[in-house]
Amino acid sequence: MKKFLIYASVISSVSFEAHALKLYLVSNHDSVEDYNQVRGIATAFENLSSEKVSIKDLNAKTLDSLAINNKIERDLSKEKVVFIGAGEGGIASIIDLPKDPNLITCLVSSTALEQYKDKALLEKVDFIALPTHVASDVKERLGKKLVETTGVAHNRHPDMTTYDEYKKELPPADLYLGVYLGGDTPTDTQEVKFFTEDDATRLADYVIVKAEEINQRGLKPCVLILNSQRTGKYDIDGKEFLTVHREGKADHITELFANKLADKGIEYKIFDFQHNTPENEEWVSAYNTFDLVAGAVRTTKGKMFVPGDSTFVISEAIDVMPTESIDTMPPGKVLVYYNTAMNDGHKAHVVNEKDTGRVSILENYEDITPASDTNEIKASANKIIAQKLVELTSAEAPWITEESIYRRAKRKEPLEKVKQYLAIQSQIKAEKNPHLIYDF
Repeated sequence: MKKFLIYASVISSVSFEAHALKLYLVSNHDSVEDYNQVRGIATAFENLSSEKVSIKDLNAKTLDSLAINNKIERDLSKEKVVFIGAGEGGIASIIDLPKDPNLITCLVSSTALEQYKDKALLEKVDFIALPTHVASDVKERLGKKLVETTGVAHNRHPDMTTYDEYKKELPPADLYLGVYLGGDTPTDTQEVKFFTEDDATRLADYVIVKAEEINQRGLKPCVLILNSQRTGKYDIDGKEFLTVHREGKADHITELFANKLADKGIEYKIFDFQHNTPENEEWVSAYNTFDLVAGAVRTTKGKMFVPGDSTFVISEAIDVMPTESIDTMPPGKVLVYYNTAMNDGHKAHVVNEKDTGRVSILENYEDITPASDTNEIKASANKIIAQKLVELTSAEAPWITEESIYRRAKRKEPLEKVKQYLAIQSQIKAEKNPHLIYDF
């Protein structure tokens, strides 16, 4: 009768665990963009994976890499582990992880980080997901470790729940235009590219024209204004305003934009970003303002205007907005407007989104470049990354290897006890199938 080596016994004896899979989401929770990336990927993975998935969400700001490593080590001895790390927090937490066939690791970010040049890091990670517009030298350096996406991963999904519950907060209108204001953008050289008063003025002029066109068609428009913590954050010398977006106070850019609308009699409502801190808690909205505005625009088939300086806002808007909108607007799910806060990476991203038919571009606050006419449907960044993880987790790999047994022994678990456990499981298998004999 055929005899099997110990590694075959191990695989067979723990086959009852073959559908156990744990996702570790690691990011600095203070970085909303990083946190939303890992959450969005996790949701997409759960939807795609046929395995039973459990999730551990860890804050890299409060846990050091050794503590994270210890948690993962404990789980690796009994189940497959997927590590999804975002930004600086994800990178710092991956350094101490073991190289193990049951551990799959990926890193994500909106831009290529300096640490990606580290060969030791690249040996630790299975792949790094970045937007397809990253520089060619980055693509060459990462090689097969790179997974390219259109836009970035995020945790935003089409959901009308917020709109249905809070639409009473909106001024009555036949058609809503959502306008997300741009923000000041720090650069790698510590300089700041500004979303200026001139940007706000010229954008307002364009929106006013579109609102008046809607009025002329016998429809009542309303402009819903969104912004971010970067909107009006700095003065012209790059010094941060410490009072804006706190205690209900807006910034000078948002106020300028709104006043321009008011001067022309255009109805509007501001949903001002407020810092979500304990001392500012009473000023923070009870609902997600982006979801409310998106729901209003979707329901009335309006249009969403988003700034080219925010890769995340563009990616989110594309995934939650419908293709159809009022026919006096340019085609594409959203209208991205160029502004002075954009860098070359921002521009490359917008062009890529335009080429895939997902956005139209407003240049100089006058000229429209319509979305390309294409039938090619690009998957979201969330789905592309999740598909790669599903592919890797589905690959053949032993569930408990000799290395895993060694790690158990390192944690003071006697090796003989582990072998006894495996032998018992093998005996159970053998009783069910007497034609198989397992040797130890």
